[in-house]
Amino acid sequence: MKMTARWMLMITMPFVLLGAACSSSKDASSPSTADVPSTDAAAAGETVSVSLNQWTITPTATTVPSGPVTFDVTNDGTMTHEFVVLQTETAASEIPIKSFEGETDRINEDTAGTNVGETGDMEAGTSQTLKLDLAPGHYVLVCNLPSHYGLGMHTDFTVA
Repeated sequence: MKMTARWMLMITMPFVLLGAACSSSKDASSPSTADVPSTDAAAAGETVSVSLNQWTITPTATTVPSGPVTFDVTNDGTMTHEFVVLQTETAASEIPIKSFEGETDRINEDTAGTNVGETGDMEAGTSQTLKLDLAPGHYVLVCNLPSHYGLGMHTDFTVA
């Protein structure tokens, strides 16, 4: 009988210790829920995936709420492209093609609106992340390399 009791004590002892380690009683060293970082989607902002290709810019959304927006941009094309976010009242298809930075067949980003962010040149097959804090309004997403805008690489984007 003593042998059985000893085995029972050895078998139940880890469960008692485990129960104590997982106790829900709170002490001064326990973190409160205020100490835990929020994973709320609204606090993190919106994420929009964008595909660049000949001759399109295709975002997964064209309207987002104001605040933080992360653009995950991938150049799915076979040549270099760029991704530019312009805040403007002008529709994407109505921005005049002139010259910009000494190159013809480009829109003038300085007069078309306000450039709020861009990736710069992206080689074919590459990806970049662009994080912006966007105010409500109308935006256009463009590739402004020579002739690319004129060939259709632009789309309207709304921040509500």
